Amino acid sequence: MGTALQVTTPYSRFRATIYRWLHRPYLAACAISYVVITLLVIAYLQKAPTYKSDFDIVLPGTGANSQVNIDEVGQVVSSTSAPFGKGYNPRVNYKEMIKSRNLLDNAAKTLNLTAREFGNPKVRLTEQTSILNIETTGKSATLAQNKAWAIYDALQAQLDHLRADEVKRRDESIKAVLDQYRERLNATRNNIIDFQQRSLIVSAEQLQRETATLSSIKEKMVMIQAEIGQGDDYVNQLSVDLGVSPAMAGQAFLLQSDSEFRGYLSELTSSASQLSEYRSRWGDGHPKVKAEFARFEYSKQSLRNRSQGLVGPNAAHIFTTLDLKNNPKRAQLFADLINAYAVKKGKEGKLVELNQAQILLNEKIKIYAREAAELERLQREFDLAEAVFTSAAARLEASKADVFASYPIVQLMTPPSLAFKAVSPKKGLAVAAALFAMIFTSLAIFMVNKRREIVALVVEKPKAKG
Repeated sequence: MGTALQVTTPYSRFRATIYRWLHRPYLAACAISYVVITLLVIAYLQKAPTYKSDFDIVLPGTGANSQVNIDEVGQVVSSTSAPFGKGYNPRVNYKEMIKSRNLLDNAAKTLNLTAREFGNPKVRLTEQTSILNIETTGKSATLAQNKAWAIYDALQAQLDHLRADEVKRRDESIKAVLDQYRERLNATRNNIIDFQQRSLIVSAEQLQRETATLSSIKEKMVMIQAEIGQGDDYVNQLSVDLGVSPAMAGQAFLLQSDSEFRGYLSELTSSASQLSEYRSRWGDGHPKVKAEFARFEYSKQSLRNRSQGLVGPNAAHIFTTLDLKNNPKRAQLFADLINAYAVKKGKEGKLVELNQAQILLNEKIKIYAREAAELERLQREFDLAEAVFTSAAARLEASKADVFASYPIVQLMTPPSLAFKAVSPKKGLAVAAALFAMIFTSLAIFMVNKRREIVALVVEKPKAKG
């Protein structure tokens, strides 16, 4: 056979190279992988720089208590307990709130960005603390910081809105209950007013005043009875000493004050004196004695007629020898007797009146006692309704101050930071990742290429041992 010379051209050499590579697929795959990794690293390094800003917020761990004393009502206690230890962690709620679509939309609007341009922040919870760390990114350090402030402001606005909505809904529910309490309070008040219009008693003080008046009347009756007994002893003793009764003493004053009676008595006294004188001179048969005796009898009859006309029959003979005008001391004793007797009679009359007043007051108090018991029952119902209404109203006012019960207060512990350098892309990280990817790819292709030898080696070793 003859041999022919072949002329090599660049094209033929290229074809030969491709042929050799195609007959070495693992080497081709490794080269392609290196190229892809290199392109990815270059694409990563060509990205626009990204800046980061983060801030920390903290939730207070203690509650607040307040107590208000209301005169004649009671106490109103308002307490805001710690947000932790209720079966849930409010930090998790706040984390989800920060990542919520509504809050991010509101934060993006403040920067005139779309939700996609604004992006999602990263929220981290620090264990065993009440601290949340929020991280935002942006194409510039200022934008990243502004995003952080926008999230913080949107969070505060969202919390204020939720607190206000909670207070509003709570107020509406409590006001509905207050309306029921108010109706009950008005009903109990109207019951008291209706009862006061129908009854004799208006207030419980009336029964107390009537009872005090009855006690005072009884005390006065005891004192007057003692005074009457004392006056009776005085009148009796003076009557015994003077030998006249108070009525007789009064008749004596009546007769002594009558001028006609005094004239007849003076005429009788003068006639008796003259008659005694004439009888001592002459006997009873002498004409002057008879004439004087006739005068005496006429005066005596006139005196008797006058006394009967003034004080009744058979009274003149007692006073025929009684001349109070000539015995001033006796007249004073008569006056004392009459005055003491009159005072005693006046006190007896007063005692009778007080006794009647006591009887009427006893009956009145019995009625007052029954009505006072009913009024007291109605008043207790009113006091209870008033206490319930006032307590509910006080709780309503106190709950308005307790705005951090469901949504604890959030404090800015660390303000949003301003980055000094970009956090992405990182050249060192890209090179390290490329080297790691190339090494991993090379090992993988090598193991695939030598899989038969590796399998044979693994299978032959157990046989050699056997």
